[in-house]
Amino acid sequence: MTIPKKFEKFWSGGVSFNAIETFPTLDAAVKASVPSNAAKIIIDEKTLSYDFKRIKEVDNQNADALSTPGETDPGKGKREKVSERKDQQT
Repeated sequence: MTIPKKFEKFWSGGVSFNAIETFPTLDAAVKASVPSNAAKIIIDEKTLSYDFKRIKEVDNQNADALSTPGETDPGKGKREKVSERKDQQT
């Protein structure tokens, strides 16, 4: 018996949003560099855009293992400085 192929389709996109968070002190608000899980994020649906990127055939055993959009906090990612500018003035 032939197992049917499955495919993943990938998009990238952008959206404008506002994040609103309440802090106990002014100092705590100033120190916050990104919204926490406590922030209310309001998406401007008029600015939502999608760009098609690619389609990929996937292994049937792992085809249903994709994560569901919106289950993780986008601000939780690890941030690293990848490179430094090396502009030199003479």
